[in-house]
Amino acid sequence: MKATLLLFAAFAVLSAMPVPDPGMTPANAVPFETVKGLALRRAQAEYPGARLGTVVPYVDEDGFTVAYMFHFRTDGKQFPGYEQVAADVQVERKTLTANTDIAHRKSAYAFVLVSARYDRAPVLCFGYGSSEFYAIATEALARAQASLGSDARLKHVLFVAPATYLEFETGDGRQMVISNHFERTWQSESEFAAYVTAAKAAAGFDAGAEAIHRSEWQQSAGRDLGPFTEAYVPNVELAPFYDWSYGCSPTSGAMVLGYIDRTQNYGRLVDWYWQRWDMVEGEEDYQIPNIQRECAIAMHTDTTTGSTYMMYIASGLQTAANNNSYSFSVNDQTGYSGNDWAWTTITSEINSGHAIEWSASWETHSLACFGYRTDDKYVFVHNTWWAPGEWWAHSGNDQSDVATPHPAGGDAHKLRMTYPLGDTFYNSTGRGEVVQVGETCHVTWDNASSPGTKVVVDLSTNGGRTWSSIATNAADNGDYPWFIGTSTAACDSARLRLTQYNSSTVTSADGSFGCFHITREPLAPSPLSPPNGQQGFQPPVTLVVDSTVAGVDSFDFRLAYGTDTLWRQRGAAWQCPVPDSLFTYGHNYKWVVRAHNQFGWGKNSTVWSFWVRFSPTGVVEQRPVQTGPGLKMKSIIRLSEGHLGFSVSGVEDGHLTVFDATGSKVTEFAVKSGSVAWDLRDQLGRKVGSGLYFVRLETASATLTRRFILTD
Repeated sequence: MKATLLLFAAFAVLSAMPVPDPGMTPANAVPFETVKGLALRRAQAEYPGARLGTVVPYVDEDGFTVAYMFHFRTDGKQFPGYEQVAADVQVERKTLTANTDIAHRKSAYAFVLVSARYDRAPVLCFGYGSSEFYAIATEALARAQASLGSDARLKHVLFVAPATYLEFETGDGRQMVISNHFERTWQSESEFAAYVTAAKAAAGFDAGAEAIHRSEWQQSAGRDLGPFTEAYVPNVELAPFYDWSYGCSPTSGAMVLGYIDRTQNYGRLVDWYWQRWDMVEGEEDYQIPNIQRECAIAMHTDTTTGSTYMMYIASGLQTAANNNSYSFSVNDQTGYSGNDWAWTTITSEINSGHAIEWSASWETHSLACFGYRTDDKYVFVHNTWWAPGEWWAHSGNDQSDVATPHPAGGDAHKLRMTYPLGDTFYNSTGRGEVVQVGETCHVTWDNASSPGTKVVVDLSTNGGRTWSSIATNAADNGDYPWFIGTSTAACDSARLRLTQYNSSTVTSADGSFGCFHITREPLAPSPLSPPNGQQGFQPPVTLVVDSTVAGVDSFDFRLAYGTDTLWRQRGAAWQCPVPDSLFTYGHNYKWVVRAHNQFGWGKNSTVWSFWVRFSPTGVVEQRPVQTGPGLKMKSIIRLSEGHLGFSVSGVEDGHLTVFDATGSKVTEFAVKSGSVAWDLRDQLGRKVGSGLYFVRLETASATLTRRFILTD
């Protein structure tokens, strides 16, 4: 035991979240060196050049070590401390989109979970991303400390294959066990152990599993881990990943039926998405398809705990599909050691293009299965937690259940919404599109070149809980111009849904995946010039924004240095000339702009900045300059009506250019000392108007700029 602990400690990364205590050594333990060697071999086969990081022990309900979770950095860099990994994992999680190619998703991190004893498959699961230790331990600790007190610490990661739990303990011995999706808690180790014992007794523990897994361990010794043969369902990159809500079985079922909706002619399975408060997790779930709720009802899921009896899964899938006017059948098979845990069924169904809801072992944790791998037997799954794609050993332990929907009764008329989609990030809100009251929003969709006779468009302003119609007979041409009337309330939880009809029959439906915003304020204008971070080497400086902002009647520009506002201009102009006398050479200036419409002023744009590399007098200082002897532009005078004169001296051979307030060139002259007359016309012969102008005199050794204003 001591040697194992020393080896383990050598690979543990010190962090703000202490590595949990290792459990007791079981009688059927695999030597740690064998475990570690297999983990390293698997990592090198899957993620060449990966570097080992933290190793976390997993224990069973009785406190015996059952597995080790090996964490890796996939890009060859040093594995960082806990806070950095946890932050990186959260960023990856929050930037996961609905249409990510999950079959080949890459990450800076990966994991390999290896059994610590002979009664389970050698490598239980692996994939890109991270484990509970980095993905949820911080949040779970906060929940434990809120209940037990601030001295609660992570004691064990409990693994009752394939489900994982986190155990916390205080200095005076008080305990709490939290499931890995916060759907359930136990107040002591003994209470949790009693729950596991009862579950095993109800399910019928397979005592013959250990002999099979010992054989797998023997075969893994020195075995070449690649290359592999992988098989996936068609268009696996379109397989959706939905957040856990109601329970793992309805969530997995929704992913399987959502895949059928996306890739085949069954567009009524997912009609819209909505947000709901999940009382089990104690959090808001933002992108839940309606079919997930329908699966929960059809599977008789206990939505107070997330539990579903395995016997209801297959029939629930069939009921949910048939309730949408299809005629599905479901292949339902229980896997156990005597039939190799239904491996033949899994492979034949995937080969036939069918996605599977796979409920692994007596714990009946359900996953959506979209592929498999040989020679090793692994199943490619979306679990219902935080990582979209993982490889799981198909024979982890005990019984499993395979439920495969076989679609029938489809319709070639299909519809897929393309705008507005709302926030498409995983369980996220706030990133959706912004549309404006008083403007026209073009709602768009793809009808797969099989248009129906009409489309009904519905709006929800409360996250999909209730709906009202905004169009009852829109043409199915892929574009509906939705004028957002002035009576429409502003909100941050707007969604649309589209229902396609062929005559009187509903053929397909779809909706915004997440929430978008309806605002009465104008959108912040997009800054154009000077570009953010630009260095300006000569005046004039003119702040310019996109002039095509809809519904805007005026702009408000602000120029600042530090916290001081140096210049402000309001008006209808989409450009703002700034006097160069405000600037100091070598300083950085910031500017923002906001817009005004019939409802009032909107929010400021993002802050842009620029560096000034010229002096207030207009002499360019981007490089050392020696002013020529006597170089002067003494005066700018109106010689006569319609003409302007520039008086210069000290110039043997120079060039004079006139710019308008935007910095655009108006005209230019070759000059020597004396007076130069300008007829107030541009290079195309057009008369210029009144306003601010700049004239720049350049010689081989110097540049001089003056400003002037033309009046009527």
